[in-house]
Amino acid sequence: MPTPSGLLAPSYAPPTFSFSASKPVSFNAASIANALANRPPEPLQFPQEHIENEFDAVDPEWRQWSCRDVRLKIRAFLGSRKMTQAAFLKVIDVDASLYRRFMALKGPDEGGSNPTYKGAAIFFYRREQQEKKEEAMKPKETKRTAAEVNQAKQRLKVKPKEKKRKTAGEREEKAKKARDGKELLRRVEDVELPDVDEEGCVPVYDDCDEIRRKIDEFLVEGMVTKAAFLRALGNVNSNSMRRFMSLNRGAGAANEVYRKAYAFFEKKRILDGEEKTVQRLANEDLQGPEGFPRHGVNMYFIEKVLDH
Repeated sequence: MPTPSGLLAPSYAPPTFSFSASKPVSFNAASIANALANRPPEPLQFPQEHIENEFDAVDPEWRQWSCRDVRLKIRAFLGSRKMTQAAFLKVIDVDASLYRRFMALKGPDEGGSNPTYKGAAIFFYRREQQEKKEEAMKPKETKRTAAEVNQAKQRLKVKPKEKKRKTAGEREEKAKKARDGKELLRRVEDVELPDVDEEGCVPVYDDCDEIRRKIDEFLVEGMVTKAAFLRALGNVNSNSMRRFMSLNRGAGAANEVYRKAYAFFEKKRILDGEEKTVQRLANEDLQGPEGFPRHGVNMYFIEKVLDH
């Protein structure tokens, strides 16, 4: 399918068919289904000439952010659930393996050659520019007459009371959110997990990267503070959390945050009545009743993760 003029689409290789004069041509249901399932994605709505002239050739504007800044922006954006990870990768035209390698790095300059950095930085730059345009298009306040100014001054006499009511409402909303967060943590703690062994451990069927993703999303929701979350895990040290969240892809099994956070989110899944994901079921089949290993590269074992 040709791409319309002036539009860019992510890379797509259409299915090819070879024909032989000595053999009859046939199409089975599997090949047809495969072709339909791999239709070309929708083109991205960015005119070609706009892209070519959009950034400074020597010092492009999207380089204002370091690799670390871009990773933080990605985590916050995906945590807000405005877009799925799959849709985000499609927009920035990066495959999942390159994305995972970039997100596993740390430091301000690690990952600059990874296409994820450039694609995501351009994505966030364009979002900011679009927000500025929308803000500029909002109707501006016209200059008021003397009579309107006097009326505004009269209204200001009752403004302090209105402000107090608004502030009280904001305080109440914040307090309600805090109460809801405390209630959520209490209800999660009351959930009993199956398959707890004699040492107070449960088999883990999420890898370290999945647990880091869940922690990011949960804290972005703002229901509880990071300190309250650490207390809910059993008074985990904030340094342990920081080390776990900054580890490379696949690392962290020996950190206590891994096991305790898994138990927390498993309880929350049961409390919310959510079904197990396809990946979770696949992990159960692959890892067996023991779950993922309870050690890191140095074979250090974590025990009694549920014994608060």
